[in-house]
Amino acid sequence: MDTPPWTDEHSRAIAAATPHVPELTDAELDRTWATVRAGMRAPAAPRRSRARMLLAAALAAATVAVGGVATAEIYSARTGKGPVDAEDLRLGGPGERLDPSAADFGTVIDEETTDVPFPSKETREISRGRLVSWYGNDPRGYSGVSTGALRFWTARDAVCAWSNQWALAAEAGDDPARAEAAAMLVAAPDWPAVTDVDPRQRIVFHPSETMPDNTPAGYFPLVREAVQDGDADELGRILSFWGVCGGLVQDFPQAQAPITGPWRP
Repeated sequence: MDTPPWTDEHSRAIAAATPHVPELTDAELDRTWATVRAGMRAPAAPRRSRARMLLAAALAAATVAVGGVATAEIYSARTGKGPVDAEDLRLGGPGERLDPSAADFGTVIDEETTDVPFPSKETREISRGRLVSWYGNDPRGYSGVSTGALRFWTARDAVCAWSNQWALAAEAGDDPARAEAAAMLVAAPDWPAVTDVDPRQRIVFHPSETMPDNTPAGYFPLVREAVQDGDADELGRILSFWGVCGGLVQDFPQAQAPITGPWRP
């Protein structure tokens, strides 16, 4: 059976049940202290009655129950904590550290990413679901994720969604929709959600090395160039290698082809 919450009626009932105790006279206080001193010399202190023990246990249980209810009501993904030092900022990203295990984690994602544009409500929901699943259920156990990181990953998903929209509109001959998607992809490198994490956005190619020196959004300028050139195959190749797009490019087969080996321009 669920424990009922503590209310003002409980407090009033306890106050009403408290007996009135008149103030003691000096003579009565003297007799009381004499009794206390005599009791301190007794071989053993009297045991508490069973009724008092049960009452104390009940009050303690009620206190725990009230505390549990209060904790459940205020438990949120928002912790009010930020990066503790420069290394934490570099590795975890800027902004508040969130608790992905909280029930309102998805709601907080929505609140923090309202300025990141998506072509549809459905694609935004796909992105949010991916983040909730990734951070909330990942077996590596994320103890916290920054709002900056969430905003950046949401921006990456938006680039995938707009690329899909761009390719779909081109296939359908829908010039207005294609122009809208192109404008979003050209502007994406300058979105605050991107520049807060990666203001440099570069990829440095090393033909003799397998690990290029790149930044997290280094491929965004490549996306912009491919869109400006109207090259769907190149855009698909870029997203296949860098995008991590998943179901956000369901209408863009060029972006679903796996690419192995180091990136080559």
